[in-house]
Amino acid sequence: MKRQGPVTARAPERYPFKVKKSEIQGIGVFTLANLPRRRKIGEITGELVRLPQARKAIEHTERIYLVELTNRLALDCSRGNSLACVNHSCAPNCYLRIINTRVEMYTLREIKAGTELTIDYGVTPHANGMRCVCGVKHCRGKL
Repeated sequence: MKRQGPVTARAPERYPFKVKKSEIQGIGVFTLANLPRRRKIGEITGELVRLPQARKAIEHTERIYLVELTNRLALDCSRGNSLACVNHSCAPNCYLRIINTRVEMYTLREIKAGTELTIDYGVTPHANGMRCVCGVKHCRGKL
């Protein structure tokens, strides 16, 4: 992937988090504090990369650390901060807001300390999608 350059967070993570083993998949991000609803909790950091090359590079990977920003650019979060480890859920408790090349993360509702933070990844760039393993009652079964 051709790198466009580093992107640093304009604001640090606003609440304490811990990256640890997740029941959803691999590792996940867990809050160490109670989080209020509709609150910015931090920014996902990484490097800007060209989107076509980034999609090709992740075609066969199971863990994706990529946020598509435009039809030309993506944020490669593989070397970003701890928020890059947030897992997918079909019933997420957080969402992302993209402003130019910044990726901000917000809570959808109040979240209790010790809870895993999740977002809805949407559609993956994988040709046949990916199997969803979030485990929620109304899981779509596929990303």
